[in-house]
Amino acid sequence: MYALVSPEKTQLPAGSVVRLPATWQEYQRLCEQRGDGSIPRIKYRNGEVLLMSPLPVHGRD
Repeated sequence: MYALVSPEKTQLPAGSVVRLPATWQEYQRLCEQRGDGSIPRIKYRNGEVLLMSPLPVHGRD
């Protein structure tokens, strides 16, 4: 898996999904490096890592 990392944050619309080709071992390493954080959600499916940005907070005003 190859990713370009820059010091600036990338802004994605809420609910966006980024797909990166990766092996299961690369997915596990990415999860270990992230630690206990829950953002972004990370999933592995059919040779891809999926990074999902959170949806807006729901609630009453």
